[in-house]
Amino acid sequence: MFEKSGRYIRIIIVFIKYNLFSLLYTDIKQDYISDKKCSCQIDQKYRENAAKLKKAFEELGPTFIKLGQTLSNRPDLLPRAYIMELDTLHDDVEVLPFDSMRRSFEGTCICDTVPEEHSPFCYHCNDILDLYDEFDTDPIASASIGQVYRAVLNGREVAIKIARPDVIDIINLDLMILKDLKRVLFGLLGFGKDFDVDGFLDDFKHMLTRELDYKSEALNIERFRENFKDNEKVKIPDVFWDYTRDTVLVMEFIHGTQIQDLHDIDGNTITRLVKLISESYLKQIYLDGFFHADPHGGNIIALENGSIALLDFGAVGVLDSELQWNLFNLFYGVYKRDVDMATDYFFRIGAVKDKSIDIHAFKEDMDMLISRQHFSKAGEKQSDNYVMMAVKYNISLPRIFSRLERALFLIEDVCIKLDPAFNIMDEAEALVGKSMRARFSPGMIAKNIQKDATNYYMMFRSLPARVDRTFNSLDVFFMSMERRNAAKQHRYSVMKKGAFMLAIAILAAAILVWVT
Repeated sequence: MFEKSGRYIRIIIVFIKYNLFSLLYTDIKQDYISDKKCSCQIDQKYRENAAKLKKAFEELGPTFIKLGQTLSNRPDLLPRAYIMELDTLHDDVEVLPFDSMRRSFEGTCICDTVPEEHSPFCYHCNDILDLYDEFDTDPIASASIGQVYRAVLNGREVAIKIARPDVIDIINLDLMILKDLKRVLFGLLGFGKDFDVDGFLDDFKHMLTRELDYKSEALNIERFRENFKDNEKVKIPDVFWDYTRDTVLVMEFIHGTQIQDLHDIDGNTITRLVKLISESYLKQIYLDGFFHADPHGGNIIALENGSIALLDFGAVGVLDSELQWNLFNLFYGVYKRDVDMATDYFFRIGAVKDKSIDIHAFKEDMDMLISRQHFSKAGEKQSDNYVMMAVKYNISLPRIFSRLERALFLIEDVCIKLDPAFNIMDEAEALVGKSMRARFSPGMIAKNIQKDATNYYMMFRSLPARVDRTFNSLDVFFMSMERRNAAKQHRYSVMKKGAFMLAIAILAAAILVWVT
């Protein structure tokens, strides 16, 4: 209780320090027209205030840093000036000495119950410095959730990500406080009574839980390795499972240059990298349904052999088959410049709250969105246009959509910084071809037939019982009719025979489908 009270006081002090209570109330509740680059006078004023919010979140630690990054995905909740400022939130924090980090991995013993049998991989029973050929105790990266070290294991260079001690306890405490203050805090932010506070916090908690579990991240890595196993141009690191724990992730160290640090590269290299990055990401979304949710320039590495590597798989997104199909058809409609198709699938993705929506105005805006998507060549990012359309017409999009939009925004940002003339539609033709071939390949057709066959088989199994129940119901019904009117006995006999023949016909048709 004392820790919670102390954390409450800390949060209030930081908010007062940056005068956030009055700033947020006056800024976020305002309705005004903003330009894309937030260069108008009122935007500049609000961005100065948004910078104070960013500094407060950085000062309050991992939970609030992640909260700010999450809110930067929601242009439906915050003004553009705040979105742009929160998107620059830094996760760099003071480095903890290695001895202070030991508590994160030395507490749990994985050895057998017999004391004499110590596992050679146990950090509790062995010093971590002895388990590795070499171990540099100075971290190569430090963030609010963990630190990354470089080591050599069995002759191979590895990167070791270790969670900060007590970070889970701090985040859980902050989540409790956010839940306590949800009505006050989000009301202060001006999100409105229709905003699903509980749903937002549940999704936020789920995201943090996944990022704090390094075994979960290791599973994500394995899934990406499977998805890119036939693509030599995209490198995914190996995982060393014997040395990986909930709070320790050991993976292959990849040599290369972060995309954000590339300078003075030739045009051919730029073209190749942009194509690789955009194609790999479109594949993740529209073919795999499993995408990297934080693909900024520091998480994409350019390798000497001309390929790229992906890093940091704690934040991912999963698209169910229906949503993935609708997203692809929306993309295809935009690619084919088919306003009706794009509109139809946009409505399938989102839920229209206002049934009196002006469909003609919506299609006019969709037509403009499609034109921008195809003809914009001035380094202007287009990926947030869909969210803004949803905001304008009061359309509720799936929670995963905001994560997807941010990821696409980051990919666009990476590609545009490499090539200001980049347009995602330039890669659409290849994607559409690959997607069509994948969806209608013999293997996929066979898979769908097998799925349908299973459904028919289950229908066959239940058919006799259904027919029997139908006959019983008919018996009860017609016997009642018979008692009321004996003269209808002949009609009952004929109808019963007809029902029986109909059931036989249905069964025969089902068997025919099963066989073929």
